[in-house]
Amino acid sequence: MQIVNLLFLKSLFCFLLLSLFIPTQAQTLLELKEWKKVSDDDGVIVHVNETGHSQIVRVKTEVTINSSLALIQSILDDVDHRHEWVPFLETSRVLKPFSPFEKLEYSIFYGPWPASDRDFVYRITLYKQNDQQVSYSMISEPDPIMPEQKDKVRAQLIESYYTLTALNDQQTHVELIFHADPKGWVPVWIVNIIQRVLPSLILKNLKERAETE
Repeated sequence: MQIVNLLFLKSLFCFLLLSLFIPTQAQTLLELKEWKKVSDDDGVIVHVNETGHSQIVRVKTEVTINSSLALIQSILDDVDHRHEWVPFLETSRVLKPFSPFEKLEYSIFYGPWPASDRDFVYRITLYKQNDQQVSYSMISEPDPIMPEQKDKVRAQLIESYYTLTALNDQQTHVELIFHADPKGWVPVWIVNIIQRVLPSLILKNLKERAETE
């Protein structure tokens, strides 16, 4: 009996440890319930999630683009021309390549007067799930190679993810999860307006660019 109880306790302990790291089905369902659809404008669907620890809302935006996954991926990878379609982006450049799938990037965004420009230093990582799906993770990371600038506010990418899923050879579903803190004096309610609008504009511009190339 004592051996059985000991085995039971060990099993229970292992289960509790695993539950800390592996999301359960109930947790997954809760995550789905936390997303609230707030708009659907010309096929660009926006969801928000206000249940986290941050006062800044998380936003999930999605759209179907009539273009191949490879072409959309090439647009995302084109750092030199990213400012042509990402709203308010002045410039982006690679600071440090780590591998073909991972690099440190730097971006500057215009700040409308009287706000200062914002800049980001972030690690971008490419994950290839299979031939039909790839994803990019972008998370802020401090690095002495690009210290903070006096004329800019160092903003934070809390989490940002692109997920590209090929529906067929010429149609791709794109999802963008965006959660950023612009820092500085901007009130949270204004930040949350930007959070809701900016990802939608990004995907609209990405769709237009991909479908006209």
